[in-house]
Formats: sequence, C-alpha cells, structure tokens
Amino acid sequence: MRHLSLSLLLSTLPALALAETWTTPSRPRRTVALQAGPALTYTEGFQGTQLRRGLSGLLELGMSVPMGYEEDELFLLARAGRGAPGINLSAHVGWRSVFEGTDVWRSYAELGAGVHLRPDFWVGPRLGLGVRRTLSERFSLYGGLGTQLGFGSGLRLDVELCTGVRWGL
Repeated sequence: MRHLSLSLLLSTLPALALAETWTTPSRPRRTVALQAGPALTYTEGFQGTQLRRGLSGLLELGMSVPMGYEEDELFLLARAGRGAPGINLSAHVGWRSVFEGTDVWRSYAELGAGVHLRPDFWVGPRLGLGVRRTLSERFSLYGGLGTQLGFGSGLRLDVELCTGVRWGL
C-alpha cells in the first residue's frame, strides 16, 4: 500500500508542474517555434470557363524563426487536406509581425506567398491576421484569418480560418 501511495504521488508531480506552467503565462521565448492545427479554407477557382468552389478541411504544420529585435518571425507552413476541389497540398512562406498587447494576448499580421501543388498548381500572394494567447513561456494558442490569390492553372481565391498550438523549442 505504501508503494502505491508513493507511486501515485510521484505520478502527479509532473501534472502539477505542468498545471503551474499553464496558469502562469509569461512572455514567449524568442526561439524557433513549431505550430500545428486545423484550417478551414473556402476556395473559388477559375480554369478556362469552369468555376470550382467549395470548402476544404486541412491540417497545418509549420515552424517559425525569430527575426529582428521585436517579436517578428519568418515562417513556413505546410498544409494537407481534403475537400473541394479535391485533395489539397500547399505550402506558405512569409513574414509574421507580432504586435504588442497584454501579457497574454498579442495580435499578428502575415505577409507572404503560397504555393498550391494539388489539385492543380497555383502561386500567389497571401495576407493573414490573427491573435495569439500565451499559455506559458513555451506554449501559446493561435487563431487567424487569411486570404490568398493564386495564379497558374487558372485563377484562384482562398479565404481561410485557422487555429492551433504553437510551442517554442
């Protein structure tokens, strides 16, 4: 019985430490960060005289590298998913400028480019706006809206909604 009590106590210590980390937010660390989460995209694409439109559900995986003196970042995202107009594979690269806010809330703006590899090839500029909620020194939640114009296999316009978890290494 004594060993069981000791085992239970030792197994709860990491959970208590994590709970303390998540309840005392601090400024995010300036390190390379990874991010992951779902994204929902509405697409309208013109190929010749044919119009394609619809929703896609995507999984977003990415990383960012701090740049400059403020909290600005260079980011790279990969997305894969399914929906209209079929299987989607894309990559986004750009500059994320994080603005001052409260200790736990920050807003950001993104300027970059996107490359869509499937269902057809498109390349174009991308803009995004979002908010980030700091949970701890390493973890934060994010959510944002974005839009992209694509040229290549016709003309494409994407409007996106994304959310996820970001963690500093």
